[in-house]
Amino acid sequence: MKIAIFTEVLEPYVCGISSYVEVLRSGLISLGHKVIVITSSLHTQKSVIKGGVIRCAAVKCGNKYGYECKNINDKLVGKILDSFRPDVIHIQTDTKIGYMGLAFADRLRCPVVFSVHDYYLDRFAASRSQLVWKIKTHFEKKHFRDMIDNAQIIASSNKRASSFVREAGRSRKVWLIPSATDRSVFDYRNASEQAVAKMRRRLKLPGNAVVAVFAGDLSVDKNLEFVLGAFARHIKKSDRVHFLIVGEGTELSHLKALSERLHLSDRVHFTGKIAHSIMPAVFSSCDIYVCSSDDALLSMSFVEAMSCGLPVLVKEDEEQYVYNMIKEGVNGFVYSDEESFAKYLKTLSTFNEFKKSELRRIVRGSMRNTDADYMAKCTVRAYEQAIKAFRINVDIIK
Repeated sequence: MKIAIFTEVLEPYVCGISSYVEVLRSGLISLGHKVIVITSSLHTQKSVIKGGVIRCAAVKCGNKYGYECKNINDKLVGKILDSFRPDVIHIQTDTKIGYMGLAFADRLRCPVVFSVHDYYLDRFAASRSQLVWKIKTHFEKKHFRDMIDNAQIIASSNKRASSFVREAGRSRKVWLIPSATDRSVFDYRNASEQAVAKMRRRLKLPGNAVVAVFAGDLSVDKNLEFVLGAFARHIKKSDRVHFLIVGEGTELSHLKALSERLHLSDRVHFTGKIAHSIMPAVFSSCDIYVCSSDDALLSMSFVEAMSCGLPVLVKEDEEQYVYNMIKEGVNGFVYSDEESFAKYLKTLSTFNEFKKSELRRIVRGSMRNTDADYMAKCTVRAYEQAIKAFRINVDIIK
C-alpha cells in the first residue's frame, strides 16, 4: 500500500504528533508499505525532499506550533504525489498542511483518514482575552469540521475523541488506534544507575528526590497551572518531591513567572526544548509522569514514559475516559483534586528502591501492545476500511 502522511510538524520539532508520525512511518515501512511524509519547516526557503520526507517552507503564525505551511498548492508536493499515486492520505492536523492533504485527496481521488490528536477548542495561541478566544475557537471549530466532513475515517488513540467530534456538531464515530513507541529505545533498563545519576545532575535534580515529569507542548489545554498550585499548597520542601517540565510552547513564560510567584523555583525545573533522542534517558531518571489536562488523549509522551516504567498520575473525568488509558493501581493512578494529586506524589516519596523498581517493572509490563508494528497493523486496517468506504461513497462508522 502507498500512504501519504500530512503533518504540520515533524522532528526536530518535539511534540506528540511528530513522535507519533515517526513511529507510524517506521512501523508501516517495516510491514512493507511505501510511505511519504509531507510536513512544513521554518528551516527551508523552498520545498525539499530527503529520505521520504517532503519539507515545505513555513511561515510563523499564532497557532500552537508557532508556524504553518506557507503554500498549500506546493508544486514539488504535487509533482511527487502525482507520480507516487497514494492509496490513502492520512492527515494529522487541521492546520494548513491538513488542508493541503484534503486538496491532494480530491485531486488524486483517494480516501482520507483524519487522526484526532487534541481538542479543537484548545488549539489556539495563549490569550487572556475572551474575545480573542471566541474568535479563534470559532475558526478552529470550522477547521476541525472540515477535516471530519472530508474524511472516510476519523481515528484516535482514545474514546474521548468521540466527545470532541460530538461537540463540533458531528455524529461521526471514531476508529480507535493505539499509540505506540519503540520499546527497545524507551526502556529504563538501558540506563545504569550511574547514567541516571548523571542525567539528574544535568537536569539539576536532587538525587534523593521523587521527580514528577511532564513532557510536551506547553499550551493552555495542558493545565499545568493546576500542578503548580498543588505543589504550592500541598507539597512541602521536606516531602522531597520535584517537578520537571520538558518542552516549549505558548505557556512557557507564563508558567515560569507563576512558578516564581509561588516560590517554587527550587522545586520546579524547566528544561526547554530537548531532543527526542534524549527523552528515554530523561524519563528513566524520573519517577512518575503527571497529566493535569481535563481532556487529554493517550499522547505519545504517556506511552513513552510508561514504556520507561513510569506510572501515570492523571486527572479524573466525568465520562471516565481516563480509565481507558490506564489500569488504576497497576500502571497509573487517578486523582480528583489538588489534595489527592499531592497525596500520590508524597506516597511515592516513601517507597524504597525495591518498591520503585517493582513498580517500574509492572508498568512496563503493562505496555506490551505498544510497539510500532502493532500500531501500524491497526492503522492499515483503518486504511483498508477507508478505501472500501471511498469506493462505495459512504462513511465508515464503527
